[in-house]
Amino acid sequence: MVKTKKLKRNIWDNSYTPYGTFQGDVGNPEQWKNALDFVIFSRQKSLDILKNHNETPYEILGVSRNESPERIKLVWRALCLEHHPDKGGDRQKFEKIMAAYSLILSQF
Repeated sequence: MVKTKKLKRNIWDNSYTPYGTFQGDVGNPEQWKNALDFVIFSRQKSLDILKNHNETPYEILGVSRNESPERIKLVWRALCLEHHPDKGGDRQKFEKIMAAYSLILSQF
């Protein structure tokens, strides 16, 4: 086995970046908030999405009103996996599920 000589890095060299360091703009908190808006809808946005539907949020998720929050989250995650647009699901159905979960979540 041949040993290679390890090069020492000049501490004043600005061109060196260690592996795994971020190479871009981190943005600002307002951009982060906008990126997360799709994850949990606001109450008003949820009501706007569900205003043309006759089902309650509980009926959309297929759970009863007295279910535990843990069970509701479990059902919500399963429905999200099934209807996610990236997995071939319908975007409107996915948004309806997200809106229903957001409304139920706001009650706890």
